[in-house]
Amino acid sequence: MDYCFHLEEGFKITSSRKKINLHYGAAIMVAPIFILLYNTLFSHQILDLSAISIDTKSLFYLIVFYPIVEELAFRGVIQEVIASKTEQYPSYLYISVANILTSVLFVLMHFVHHTPLWAMLVFIPSLIFGYFKEQYKSILPSIFLHMFYNTCSLFLIL
Repeated sequence: MDYCFHLEEGFKITSSRKKINLHYGAAIMVAPIFILLYNTLFSHQILDLSAISIDTKSLFYLIVFYPIVEELAFRGVIQEVIASKTEQYPSYLYISVANILTSVLFVLMHFVHHTPLWAMLVFIPSLIFGYFKEQYKSILPSIFLHMFYNTCSLFLIL
């Protein structure tokens, strides 16, 4: 467990594990709330459900493979490259310019296989994935969150 000592305030100990748990909890709660809110506001069908085949291979790709590949590419490479070029710019509400630009590219990539509205909806989760990548200096949190978000979106829209 990591500890932070603040000498100015006396001897204050805070656990970074509490921060991680709080952030993960908030991010996990957002996924189903976001999808349910969308389904409530836009009651029309956003995906062609007849095109979705529910077999083990498809589930594996959607829930495991795609999140790993997308996070390695977008957070592991693209966001890092953009961050190295934009580090002089300030963050907005804890969201870096690199995260915003990577999220725009992430949305554009989703236009290939999704309806325009559904593709644009991945912007907020993408910002969350990028935030976790930057905060914890690892893509593992964003990979796990991406897997969770894909699982929620699959089961909440069916």
